[in-house]
Amino acid sequence: MSEKRTAAYRLSTTIFIVLLVLTVIEYYAGLYFPSTIILLLLALFKAIAVVNYYMHISRLWSQEGGH
Repeated sequence: MSEKRTAAYRLSTTIFIVLLVLTVIEYYAGLYFPSTIILLLLALFKAIAVVNYYMHISRLWSQEGGH
């Protein structure tokens, strides 16, 4: 069980770091490249990561749970 927990913590930390890096890139892209399309794409990548990994939306269509 602790192996599963360690893997989950590692995945959550990795996603957190990815979101942090994307936020920093988004900040500098907003300063130096005032393009709405670039900012929307970065925001879309961040939204996909949050929905997939923190909101567990992929579990809605899986057969393993009771909900």
